[in-house]
This record gives sequence, structure tokens and C-alpha cells, in this order.
Amino acid sequence: EGDQDCIPVPPGFMAQLWEIVGGVDKGGIIVREGKDLKSPQVSDRLSTGAIVKELILEGDRLCFELSTGAGPATGWVSIVLKEKVLCQRTSSDDWTFVESPVWQPSARGDRKPRIVCLHGTACCEKIFKMQLAKLLPKAQGKLDLVFLGGRTKIEAGPAFDTMQKFFPGCPNLMYDKVALDSKGWRIYDDPQGALVWLQQRLKELAPFDGLLGFSQGANFSLMLAAQAACGLGLPVGCAVLLSPNAPGFVEQVPELFTGGPLPMPILVVSGEQEGYGAGMEPVFEAALKQGLELDTKGEDAAAAHVVKLLARPEVLVHKEGHVPLPRDKQKCEEVVDRIVSFILASC
Repeated sequence: EGDQDCIPVPPGFMAQLWEIVGGVDKGGIIVREGKDLKSPQVSDRLSTGAIVKELILEGDRLCFELSTGAGPATGWVSIVLKEKVLCQRTSSDDWTFVESPVWQPSARGDRKPRIVCLHGTACCEKIFKMQLAKLLPKAQGKLDLVFLGGRTKIEAGPAFDTMQKFFPGCPNLMYDKVALDSKGWRIYDDPQGALVWLQQRLKELAPFDGLLGFSQGANFSLMLAAQAACGLGLPVGCAVLLSPNAPGFVEQVPELFTGGPLPMPILVVSGEQEGYGAGMEPVFEAALKQGLELDTKGEDAAAAHVVKLLARPEVLVHKEGHVPLPRDKQKCEEVVDRIVSFILASC
């Protein structure tokens, strides 16, 4: 059991159901936000006797979705602990079919489109609102923008130093620790755990219609949209990706990107001066000096790799670098107007 590979459940396949048999004397078993046994513990236990749907099985760790019983809607649990069985597979007759979803616009009626906004590395809700200061007045009365801060604090490093220079005293947060893969593309320490946490937060913020993210927030918005497209997450009507990075994380969560291009409309905004190391330049430059060989796969712009993952992309390029909105007044106004009109038309 402990040597099993990750087993994702793509749409159109049968999903294994599990019964929770452990934790009889404790009201259930412990649930954590991520695969790592040291990841944060969810406040509620998963009740003994609950039935859950398998989303990912990696070794003795199970990422689940609650079907019946009490406990968190999703999370990670151990199926065995110190040779004691905590989760037990049900019979093959109890498998459940995972429907292949078809994208549809949000059924919001007269309600304003509600858009969840995810910030970049070493930012927070307050900083992101300041970065989007030119967008907020244009969105007022038309869009309901909800800002979701990261789950982990950053207390040192180049990103911390930069953000404290421009936004002194503000919290510096991230959704997950960032790194570079062997190609020089963006990856994360525990993207599955971060996605579980984000899905939990999105459920608390529901109803929502779309996502807007910058840099790391754009990367996770893309992954959340991919989860929605394959039936493993909450529906996403549309998304706006501001300066997404080269998506090395696709290889970390391949089950989310094997069903073809993402069907929902997605607007990708990027700058001509953005390099592959945008947002973590000191780390990127140090890696190049240590022998990293950047693999652009023939694309000058990192965002071009994201566009290839989309069935209905809209692309807007400005002449600046890795910024949420261009500093040039005229171009900023153009980008802001495009974002608002895109969301109104798509969500």
C-alpha cells in the first residue's frame, strides 16, 4: 500500500469510495490541508463511518471529497497509521461515476459577478488592493471583488525585502512556497495541499463566478480553473490571469491538464519585458549562474505557455514588465476597461 503511485480520478472514470473506520474513540480521524504530515490540521475530524470519494491516493495518504457523514468537505488523511487501518476501500459495487463537466456561464441572475482575487508572492489582501487601485473604481457597482490572502507567512528572502521596501509593515503571504524546475519554469512545494486549502476557502466565499490572480495568484487561478474543468473543484465561470509564469506546475498536477484545453474564457494579461524569472529574479539569476539551462520551448514569453492550455483565450500584452497593472496611465486604463468588460461578458 505504501508504495502506490498517485492515482488521480479524471472525468469519465469510476472513483473509488472509502469508509472511515478509524478514530472510533476520538470522534473520527485527523484531516490535514496538505499531503505532508506536517501540513496544518483542519479543525474538524472526519467522522468514523463517513464515506469519501478518492481524489488522489499517494502512498498511505488519501485526498478525499466527503460523500456522506460528518467532517471537512475535502482534505488529506492517512489510510494507515502505525499498522492500524483508518480508511477502508468499499466494494467495487460502491464506486461512483465522475461526470465529465461541460463549461457553462455562471447562473448569477441579477447579481453582480463575484470574483475572488488571489495576490502574488509576498503580498496580502491590503497590498493587492493597492496594486489594483486603478481597477477598483472601475469595478465599483459592476463587479464584486473579494480578496483572499495567502495561507503562509514569508518572513525573509528577496521577495520579502522587495515588498517591505514598497509596502512597509504589511503582512507578506503566499499560497505555497515557490521554486524553479529543471527548465527554469515555476513550480511549488505542495500544490495539491495549497489547492485543497484554496477549495476550502472558496467554499466559504461562495457563491463566486470567477477568479482574478497576479503572478502566483494567477498560477493558482489557472490550477483552480483546471480543477473546475475536470470536475475536481468548484465551478469557475471565467478567469483573469495577470502575469502568469511558465507553468512548470502542470507536471506536478498532470491529472488536471490531461482532458484538453480548459473550456472557460480566460483573459491573459502580460508584459513584453517579463522574463522567465519574473517575480523571483534574484533566485532565477543565481540559478543561471549555477548552471541552470533555461528551456523556453521556442517561446519568448512565459505566458505563451499558459495560453496554449486554454480553449478560449483572450490575450492582452502591454509594454511593461511583471506588474499587476501597467504604470502608463493610458495603457492601464485600457487594461482595466478590458478586464471589467471581459468579466461582465464572460461571467
